Amino acid sequence: MRFFIGDDGYPSIEANDDFRMLIDFLKDDIQRSIYGVNEFIEACKLVRSGSLPFWEGTGNSHTITIKPNGVEIFNEYTEESMIVSSIDEFEGYLEKWKHLISNTSSL
Repeated sequence: MRFFIGDDGYPSIEANDDFRMLIDFLKDDIQRSIYGVNEFIEACKLVRSGSLPFWEGTGNSHTITIKPNGVEIFNEYTEESMIVSSIDEFEGYLEKWKHLISNTSSL
């Protein structure tokens, strides 16, 4: 998986089709929002620590459900979903996206 700034100046990801939903979520729901990515990172920490039994939130087109045993990304339009097998894995993608948009937010 490769995180990069596209020719159009927007953050993007290159990955195999298995990650299409994750890519769409990051590009369409979080976009360049540091606040948004931090909200999801904090939700991961709250569920992982046991402070919350689960967390759910809906963005522009995806609903994210974070549970101790994994994360579901559900597309509200196509009704497709994917499961990220652990909170740590999902949070890792969020951290990479945060790093990318943090370095480009002034563009």
